[in-house]
Amino acid sequence: MNPPAKDPAPPFAMTGGLVRRDGREVLAGIDLRVGAGDVLAVLGPNGAGKSTLVKALLGLVPLAGGRTEIYGVPPARFRDWNRIGYVPQRLPAGGGVPATVREVVASGRVARRSRRRPAPFTDRAADRAAVERALRTVGLTDRARDSAHLLSGGQQQRMLIARALAGEPDVFVLDEPTAGVDARSQAALASTLHELTTAGRTVVLVAHGLGPMEPLITRTIELDHGRIVRETALDTLERPA
Repeated sequence: MNPPAKDPAPPFAMTGGLVRRDGREVLAGIDLRVGAGDVLAVLGPNGAGKSTLVKALLGLVPLAGGRTEIYGVPPARFRDWNRIGYVPQRLPAGGGVPATVREVVASGRVARRSRRRPAPFTDRAADRAAVERALRTVGLTDRARDSAHLLSGGQQQRMLIARALAGEPDVFVLDEPTAGVDARSQAALASTLHELTTAGRTVVLVAHGLGPMEPLITRTIELDHGRIVRETALDTLERPA
């Protein structure tokens, strides 16, 4: 995996973030900066606004007030999505022909390809290698040909993590990636994230508890009723110079 791209602007910056839903404030007064190389855990009880926050950072949920930027650009104008790997809580429902696990994971490579011409053979080889590596990391190599919708909830979560890993982005945004995932897979994910973060990748992680991820975390923020009520700097992981 190549080193992350250098950029003077932080991966994420939100100022005065406000999200309303059904007439009530889901997020209010959010000021947050995620710097390159940060490993940020977003904590809080159910309904605190954790998932809404990361979706708002990505532009998936519109702001009713304030501003958010990805590498200095508002989400609506951001184009370098190959730099962002997003792992949602669950596999989106979809129609048509069911995709296999390998096809879902391989879709994480699409943003890396040129839209103007097919990828050369060497790129296709790199794609295959990245997909196989990602499947092996999450322990789904033996399920690669199965329909994605036949997997259990925990297996689907591992598949979505593999999709993000296959894309080799600079930033990983993971919305409760260990929910429904067994202890062995959690440990494997922690090991993978350790390799990524020591190489300078940025991680934003939504979680109820940190578990095996705890040694990786450099900062935590705690949400309650849509507001940041506590922020803690841990910085327990050594970073490359």
